[in-house]
Amino acid sequence: MADESPFKGGRLGPFHLGRRYKHKELGAGLGRVYEAHNVDTGASALVLTPDRNADWEPMEDWRISASSHESPPYVALEVGHAPASGRLPALAELLDLLASAVERLEQNAEARAHLTREPIGLARRWLGRSRRWLRSWRGRTLAGLATVALGVGLWLGITGLDSSPEPGALTTHGVGAEAAARLDAPIMIDKHDRGEMAIAYPMPGGPFRNQAKAPCFPDEGEVEINGGCWVALEKRPPCLKNQAEHQGKCYLPVAASARKPQSILP
Repeated sequence: MADESPFKGGRLGPFHLGRRYKHKELGAGLGRVYEAHNVDTGASALVLTPDRNADWEPMEDWRISASSHESPPYVALEVGHAPASGRLPALAELLDLLASAVERLEQNAEARAHLTREPIGLARRWLGRSRRWLRSWRGRTLAGLATVALGVGLWLGITGLDSSPEPGALTTHGVGAEAAARLDAPIMIDKHDRGEMAIAYPMPGGPFRNQAKAPCFPDEGEVEINGGCWVALEKRPPCLKNQAEHQGKCYLPVAASARKPQSILP
């Protein structure tokens, strides 16, 4: 049975170590045995590490996998990596150690449940990594800095200290009615020159200084929004980066210069 007090865990090669099994159930000479999982695949694993009482220590780097098949019957040992000067006695010792660990845990229900479960999914592995990272001093430091930066940004937004009369600065926070009345729209649409481009920020709270103002001309396709005259486009959101978006539609402002002189009836 695993230790009652859970091992804090840690990274060892491609494995994240979990609970450690008790020495009294494993016997002497084997070392420390941990439940583990592969952080890349989520697959279950047993990890052995030598302790001061163990009479072994790995001398070569091998990477192997074993498989068995019921029908047709066979077992296989697959070598993923072997040292150039690898010795088969070292490989045999590796297999003997793993076999001993499994034999000593073969009556352990927790070990069976661990080794026969499905691999840990990607979302759960990322969640575990995030929690471990946030518990680290780097994670706590960066999280604290992010909280401070968010607080400063909210404070600047509430107090208006980050506002600017330049049109480029209006793309993030929008334009109020009073601010728009003091500014020229950077780009207008002239109904007599369709080649012009559109603005690149949210619908302002009032008309621009050089924008046609109400009353608008519905029979010419104009609509009034916040006191200014606009032309709705066929395109629906997401609008292009140089178009205004308002209540599910894309708009261009009508230039004041597009107004034709109106005749005065006697």
